[in-house]
Amino acid sequence: MPVSYGIHPEPAAVIAHLSDTHLLAGGALLGGLVDTEAHLRQTAERLRVAAADAHAIVVSGDVADLGEPEAYALAREILEPVADALGAPIVWTAGNHDERTAMRAALGMRGAPRDPIDSVTEVAGLRIVALDTSLPGWHHGGFDEGQAEWLAAALGDPPALGSVLVMHHPSLPYRSRLMRLLEFRDELRLTEVLDGADVRAILSGHLHVDGSGTFAEIPVVLAGATSYADDLAGPPPAMHGIDAAQSFNLVEVYTDAIAHSVVPALPHPSRETIPAHLAEQVHALDPAERMERFSRKPD
Repeated sequence: MPVSYGIHPEPAAVIAHLSDTHLLAGGALLGGLVDTEAHLRQTAERLRVAAADAHAIVVSGDVADLGEPEAYALAREILEPVADALGAPIVWTAGNHDERTAMRAALGMRGAPRDPIDSVTEVAGLRIVALDTSLPGWHHGGFDEGQAEWLAAALGDPPALGSVLVMHHPSLPYRSRLMRLLEFRDELRLTEVLDGADVRAILSGHLHVDGSGTFAEIPVVLAGATSYADDLAGPPPAMHGIDAAQSFNLVEVYTDAIAHSVVPALPHPSRETIPAHLAEQVHALDPAERMERFSRKPD
């Protein structure tokens, strides 16, 4: 067990949260420009380091850009070796670009081909509930009454660390006016289902930005896409995507808190801001000595 240097213990559960990989078959570039396969391969290598203590990998939708079976097989080929190395399951959910039948078949999921891709996974005392907010034939999000009843049942009998809900379309107001046409449209019913439940956080994607907010007094956190980012500073009324600022999140779950960290998905030039030899020296000290060595300012 790693030694915690601060007032909090090490997290009880850790989730690596990815979204919007937008893979294409045959090595095709997204929009003729963005190599989403290369980006996900680089992300996977960074996951091995940044998420070495992860209990689960969550992919919150838009796995494929066109719903192609080959794209889902590619996602599995890239991410499953990382998950196996970490000993962590992958929790997949569908987004508006995904096609349920192809996604189920390629990712080896149970259930009828066209049924919503809903699931429950428990790791380290934490329940991860994936809710399919995709609506076949549409890009906006929602869910049906059968899913509402399923979700209410899935959230029964709280586990030790409670639950996190994964849904592609975030239940938040959207900054982009055009993207408001593609928002989650069943917020009232979702509020009713979540009332009194043990959901501690909602993990989403869809908007290609990392962000956060609250819904029904529950924190909502968006993972930025591994494919490309939406540039909110691009001149309106058009929407602008950039082949930059790709990211994923690390979700650290404690008994009394949840922390989310944004991690660059692609490698960049870097330098050691704290040299390795200094980190090793600090580790060898006792708690009081660590504070004296690392926190005290020189006179």
